[in-house]
Amino acid sequence: MEKMIVVVFDNEPKALDGLHILRELDREGEISVYDPRIVAKLPSGAVRVIDNPDLSSFAMTGGGTAVGALVGLLGGPVGALVGATAGAMLGSIGDMELAGVTDEFVNDVSKVLTPGKVAVVADIVEEWVTPLDTRMEGIGGVVFRRTRTFVETTQDDRDEAAHRAEMEQLKSERAQAKKDRLEKIDAKIDHLRAKLESAIERSRVKMRQRQQQREAKIQALQAKADQSSGEIRRRQEARIAEIRRDYAQKAAVR
Repeated sequence: MEKMIVVVFDNEPKALDGLHILRELDREGEISVYDPRIVAKLPSGAVRVIDNPDLSSFAMTGGGTAVGALVGLLGGPVGALVGATAGAMLGSIGDMELAGVTDEFVNDVSKVLTPGKVAVVADIVEEWVTPLDTRMEGIGGVVFRRTRTFVETTQDDRDEAAHRAEMEQLKSERAQAKKDRLEKIDAKIDHLRAKLESAIERSRVKMRQRQQQREAKIQALQAKADQSSGEIRRRQEARIAEIRRDYAQKAAVR
């Protein structure tokens, strides 16, 4: 099952230990980890992204915009301070809709991620919570997770529906309008049509991005499976099948 996780620690050395645990669990086949980030909460309330060479050993799928958007939300109104190599990480709040992350989840994490504390944020696939929770709790980590759920109606979908409804209303009014009003009504319709086409294109772009991210996850898992054997290979192949099945179900809803 695909999830977003945040593990909060008292300091950076503990967070680095937590990152090491994620790598071990990934290698053991207990979980699969993508696009991890380490962030520190500053006295101002912002979060600082900590660059670390160890991050390069994890699979990067292009799905880091969801992780980045979550990091930004954890920084509250003042947002995130991002290192030079992490600038591409920050995504739009719309990515949170697709990740299934809510205000409640962000608030729960923010109550624990207080100034001076450090967190590991990642996109993972896991079947059981115990392996991750047990290892993280053993070094003082507090684990938060949220299943990545499919949001049937996104902001772009709502924009599209609103523009269509307003256009239909204007067309109805146009049929009954006097000549001196036609030009203004037509201008409004043209404006809405442009906004509608923009919303549709945004939806298409995000759909293509999700497809690319999903395929990148599958390719990363397949590469690991090809180098593994026994139970570890079985788990990784089962995850591949689950991701494909999950995507097919979501695509059918669309």
